[in-house]
Amino acid sequence: METILYLSKLIFALVLGVIVGKKLPGKMIKKADILLGVTLYILLFFMGINTGSIENILSQLNTIGVQALLVTVFSLSGTILVSTIASFIINTKKSKLINADGTINNAKHIVTTKDVNELYNAQLSNESKIQLRKHRFMKIVYVIKEPLILVMTVILGMLSRLFTPFFDWYTPEIITYLLYVLLFFSGLGIINSKIKIKEIFDSPILLLLPIWTIIGTYLGALILALISDFTISQSLGLSSGFGWYSLSGIMITDLGYPILGSISFLSNIFRESFSFFLIPLFSKFGRKFYYPSVCIGGATTMDVTLPIITSHFGTSFMIPTMYHGIFLTLVVPFLIPLFF
Repeated sequence: METILYLSKLIFALVLGVIVGKKLPGKMIKKADILLGVTLYILLFFMGINTGSIENILSQLNTIGVQALLVTVFSLSGTILVSTIASFIINTKKSKLINADGTINNAKHIVTTKDVNELYNAQLSNESKIQLRKHRFMKIVYVIKEPLILVMTVILGMLSRLFTPFFDWYTPEIITYLLYVLLFFSGLGIINSKIKIKEIFDSPILLLLPIWTIIGTYLGALILALISDFTISQSLGLSSGFGWYSLSGIMITDLGYPILGSISFLSNIFRESFSFFLIPLFSKFGRKFYYPSVCIGGATTMDVTLPIITSHFGTSFMIPTMYHGIFLTLVVPFLIPLFF
């Protein structure tokens, strides 16, 4: 009963955001994105404070990092396996491949990415090569900057709790209320995405994209439970964020499992970070690998990894990619409480 009540409050906050978003003008919704970002950082800071309140937390940090990495590796491995098999079965049975407009067509075997290494093989001047190296460096900085800032925010909160008396007044209820605010602004963000679900039905097979992600992620989680100290429910719950680190870790912490919340937060940060490298890699093997590419991104395909996928597979894949991310974003608040 408590789980149902908890879910109801979370869903209410998300749906309220969607309803309010439909009434607000576009400019105000875009400004709400700023408030979403501010709320996220405040939440992560207090999550760090909550983690710092755990007895002997410093001695457990190494273990948390390793466990988070294991959750990520197994979740992604299962996702890649299932989505790749699904892609080949669908394309083999239909004797077709996914076309640029989301339909199925056997004429498309092309790779749309540009291999940067080819530039080094060309006759470039030394000045051009230096500029190219700088471009590569800045791209790496861009990829890792946000995850690092997020992790540092949590660490700052934890250190503030451990080594200062400023947050002795902290109570876990603060995270709960901030979580409602975060989901409200997430609802506004869904409206801001302006996805046209009708376009997905032009290629119904793409409706199954998030299903492959869920099945693959949970397959990896089950295998992890067999070889680790995690119970099956813990492993499934830790994997249920699908890259949505700003919610998953906080929800699990709010449900009374701060250590597991920290593991979930880091593992979903890792999933998003790995996506930045794996999506371009898979795109080099052709559009048949659109399935594993989008499934790797999980819930992040509605925003963070959307530009990466569309730049490597074409803008015509934007609608199914966004649909995949929004679908997972909507089910995460339902799935996590089921396992805790």
